[in-house]
Amino acid sequence: MDVDLDLLGNERLARLQGAMEAHDLEACLLFSEPNTRYATGATAMPIWSMSTFTRCAVVPVEGAPILFEHPNSVHRSRLRAVDVRAMHAWEFYDDPGEQARMFAGEAVSALRELGARGDRVGVDRLGTPGFLALQALGLELVDSAPATQEAREVKTSQEVPLFRQNGEIVTATLAEFEAAIAPGVTERDLFAVLASGMLGRGAEYMATNTVCSGPNTNPWRAEATDRALEPGDLVYVDTDTVGVEGIFFCVSRTFVTPGAEPTTEERSTYQAAQEWVLGMTELVRPGITCAELAAAAPKIPERFIPQRYECMIHSVGLEEESPSVCHPQDVQSNPDRVIQENMALVVECYMGEVGGNHGVKLGDEILVTAGRPEVLAPYPYARALLV
Repeated sequence: MDVDLDLLGNERLARLQGAMEAHDLEACLLFSEPNTRYATGATAMPIWSMSTFTRCAVVPVEGAPILFEHPNSVHRSRLRAVDVRAMHAWEFYDDPGEQARMFAGEAVSALRELGARGDRVGVDRLGTPGFLALQALGLELVDSAPATQEAREVKTSQEVPLFRQNGEIVTATLAEFEAAIAPGVTERDLFAVLASGMLGRGAEYMATNTVCSGPNTNPWRAEATDRALEPGDLVYVDTDTVGVEGIFFCVSRTFVTPGAEPTTEERSTYQAAQEWVLGMTELVRPGITCAELAAAAPKIPERFIPQRYECMIHSVGLEEESPSVCHPQDVQSNPDRVIQENMALVVECYMGEVGGNHGVKLGDEILVTAGRPEVLAPYPYARALLV
């Protein structure tokens, strides 16, 4: 991996602290796994940590953060973070309020050590015992999201090669996935191929298990089951993988199971989806706003509108991030947000009629460049559905 991990961490921290200053934050207390990782470089048991208050990055607007970490993971986090201390967690105790007050005292001491008074401290997520304990000590807690989202939306010089490396992993894994599609294979069998390919190449974990076939392809938002594929079934996959160094990859493809020809209706749905993804991707460029993208978006055939995907474009980094572009008929929450070079975006759609017997999911992950967008995992579209 041709990536300087020290530079990766330094550039991320600089972006975060610059955004904190711009949003008038004196410090941040970050509990969310992607945010603590962005601020410190450290991660340990990320899936478990997403539902448990097990670490907290205390980030000043200047200087090195302090990372409070699960005591049994301190040794691991010290491989990446400068200052790591055991965290006094409050969950899984019979007296969480008292335990949270102990943590709050340690957190406030760390803030004071870093020169912060406790005015306008950004917090991303915090359970009720922790919130009440910190509030009782006089901290002015505000939402950290405006700063963390702004920091993470443009990728650094070391993140860009990580995206390209992970794109190669996704492309290789999709080839194995497509080769495994055959009558009698179950959706869970195929998901195992996807997971094996990604994890075996260094990915960290699967965020979803979206592998669907035949009637399970409509409506969207189904998950892998024990259904066995039949000849001619459509099969779609959304990779949704946290890859090497935590880079999130969200690429969607739809294939046809060998043994029978796809129907005219399935081909029509597929080609509408492919044309839309390619057309939408061509519109992406530095300087265009989210509102302008929404207004210029290729028109989705009316029959697919009721079950449209929740957005047309969303950003990715250490998770699904901002900005996003909503459909023209939906409320655009960030119309003036400008697309910038080195943003990593996902252009994706779902097309399937209400009550239909099939649906198609397609999407590409792209890097915004000065010229045309760079498709990071350029896996071929299904020829059998384009004839």
